[in-house]
Amino acid sequence: MFEYNQKVFGVYGTLAYESDKWGVMFGLRSEATKLNIHLLNDGTKNNQNFNDLFPSFHSSLKITEGISIQAGYSRRINRPGLWSLNPFFNIRNTYSIRKGNPDLRPEYSDSYEITSIFTTGGFSMNMSVYQLFTTDVVEYISDFQNGVNTTSPNNLGTKRSTGIEWNGKVSLNKKITLNGDFNYGYFKRKGSFKSTSFDFNADQFRAKLMTKYKASKNLDLETTVQYISKTRSLQSNSADNLFLDLGVRQKIIKGKGVVNLSIRDLFATNIRERTNIQNDFSTYNYYARGRFVVLGFSYGFGKGEAMEFSGQKRF
Repeated sequence: MFEYNQKVFGVYGTLAYESDKWGVMFGLRSEATKLNIHLLNDGTKNNQNFNDLFPSFHSSLKITEGISIQAGYSRRINRPGLWSLNPFFNIRNTYSIRKGNPDLRPEYSDSYEITSIFTTGGFSMNMSVYQLFTTDVVEYISDFQNGVNTTSPNNLGTKRSTGIEWNGKVSLNKKITLNGDFNYGYFKRKGSFKSTSFDFNADQFRAKLMTKYKASKNLDLETTVQYISKTRSLQSNSADNLFLDLGVRQKIIKGKGVVNLSIRDLFATNIRERTNIQNDFSTYNYYARGRFVVLGFSYGFGKGEAMEFSGQKRF
């Protein structure tokens, strides 16, 4: 049996100044984490207590009425979840086993970003350049023994990502609105595991286009196309991915209620393929969730309107 108890105590504060053209904000968050893991089967315990400081800085400059520039820095933490720490086997099938690592440490990241914002009439556009430096990166490592592949997470070195992100919105007319997102990142990995170097460089890009058609005052139709390029991790290569979602939103009860109907992965092309080719073994993973339908209803009480959601999930 596995007992897991994590407590995080935090305090934070911000200091901000804003004028007609320029604004700046400083922030600082302090956190104390207590993590207790107990394996009742053999009595093994793993207790981790650590304190962290997370500073942040953001500044904005308004150049004209429709053009502004923003810059920011923040330090972040990504703690491993319960299933990443649980050492007991999760048997997917006879030949594939997944288990957690109770010694896993959090990832820490320093994020730097510069963003330009342009708006005019029915058009808006944001363009960002960013760099993300992460330490103690969590990666899943496969170990092939006696015909069985066992996968577990480990902290392996650093990752430096540099990229650009673009998103824009344009209203073609009173009925049709287009929203687009594009993200390209190039990253450098450095790390070693059991005397084996895992240094390599790779890249990946993602793109999404959402079209919204206002059929009537209370009826909206949406289509969302998403593409994820192929990429690689420490041991494996992932294939690219293209899929389409459809959505319908109908307001009812004078806008107090909203009925949402969406069809995810209309053509059942959201397939994840991953190959892992090593000197002494190779594995192939294929995952397809398939087409499915989501029906939702929301209702707003009092003076508020119902929440409007399309069922789309952001990257």
